[in-house]
Amino acid sequence: MSLKWWRATREEPSAATAGPASPAGPSGSGATAPVPADAPDTQQDGTGTHDTHDTRSAGVVTTEQGVGFAELPTEAPRTGPLSPLPAPLLTGVPTGLPGMRADGGLLRGRWIAAASLTGTSHLLHGTSGQDVYRYTATHDGSGLVLVVCDGLGSRPATAQTGAGLLASYLCEAAAHITGQRMAGAPQDVLREVLATGNAAVRRHRAAVLEPLTDSDLAATVAVCWLPLPAEGEGEGEGVARHALTGHAVRVGDCNVFTLARGRYEAPFPAASEGPANVVTAYLPCEDPARVAEYAPVALAGVDAVVVTTDGLAIDLFDSPSVRTWLASRWSVPCGPARMLDSLRYRRQGSHDDRTALITWSAPLDHIPRLEP
Repeated sequence: MSLKWWRATREEPSAATAGPASPAGPSGSGATAPVPADAPDTQQDGTGTHDTHDTRSAGVVTTEQGVGFAELPTEAPRTGPLSPLPAPLLTGVPTGLPGMRADGGLLRGRWIAAASLTGTSHLLHGTSGQDVYRYTATHDGSGLVLVVCDGLGSRPATAQTGAGLLASYLCEAAAHITGQRMAGAPQDVLREVLATGNAAVRRHRAAVLEPLTDSDLAATVAVCWLPLPAEGEGEGEGVARHALTGHAVRVGDCNVFTLARGRYEAPFPAASEGPANVVTAYLPCEDPARVAEYAPVALAGVDAVVVTTDGLAIDLFDSPSVRTWLASRWSVPCGPARMLDSLRYRRQGSHDDRTALITWSAPLDHIPRLEP
């Protein structure tokens, strides 16, 4: 169990009134409800208005002020009054994850890109980031599977191990999904995937990681299955066959978004609000079916599907400037460096790990290929 906090008003701070940001604890910034509470989006493209205090680092300075290490400049927005970052502290935990991970490339004709950045809460305390992403295609070619997991910060030495194991075992189980079964009972199929991955992590724990408990490996998770046209089918035929619907299941506060012409939709219902949220739904556990949530993912007119951990989901829900920035960066398929840069924004109160795993709807048919 991990306490995760948000401000009661859930409003972005104003540069004229907000005080300096204070670092979050190792658990990160926490969960939020999928309804933006800031100023309404008013741009015609629906991506949200930039905050009046949003600034961009347009200079070419490459040394972090007061620290002395060089870094590449970025145009990512800086929202709210921000303190200079001290030198990040690396974790000495042998199971710590790399601070930056990124991918970009084709899988079954679809472009997939992903990036994960360790949050400042971990870098300030010398603990490991705990987000993990994985992706696969089903053996029968019926769909892509996107998985993100977020280890709970209350287990800084072991939860990232649980997140990595869970993500890998879930992808292994999801690879056996068939299009025929998904057409009949997608909710049952995805719940079976969760149950299979959950059982595999528990077996691994008992065989290799004793005396750790389930809560030592606790992670929240989202799994999203997206249809692909059958081999030999045209793109239009494949879309019609799958009725423009994907399917997602989650445990905890990871989330799924669709992005269409700059507008975001989240298929999962709003979570309850309050001054604090206690994350009690996680895997591994005794009964994954009891804590799992299912939602269909409408794909008609969708440009991209984004699967995120809660650290990034909070910013998408709460910040017009972040929504606008990410919509612009993700308007085209991204390479790994562009994906990493998209997550380099700074926002007051945003201290958790950030992870995004994206696939774009349109197939890329004109990628040049090297001769064998």
